[in-house]
Amino acid sequence: MTAGDLVVLHTTMTGRQVGSFVVYDENAAVKQAFPPTGRNFASTQTHWIRIRDGKVIEHWANRDDLTLPEQLGWIPPSPRYLIRMAIAKRKAAKGSSS
Repeated sequence: MTAGDLVVLHTTMTGRQVGSFVVYDENAAVKQAFPPTGRNFASTQTHWIRIRDGKVIEHWANRDDLTLPEQLGWIPPSPRYLIRMAIAKRKAAKGSSS
């Protein structure tokens, strides 16, 4: 949808987690790692973009950030998945230090 210089996008991100999702801290150290679950996910997002002279000058977004971790089984984590997370974090930290 467009209204003057405002463009609105409502999207659904879909996929399947086949690799580790690694989170880094402000010093580029591994903060957390979520090993692959093989599960599918679908999460919605809405973006509002203001365009002036062919350039994006403002952007607002509304994302459903809770759906993805719930669908992938990250939350609430099972005891087994917590162990897998610790192993994935150790592997990611070891790989980023090389």
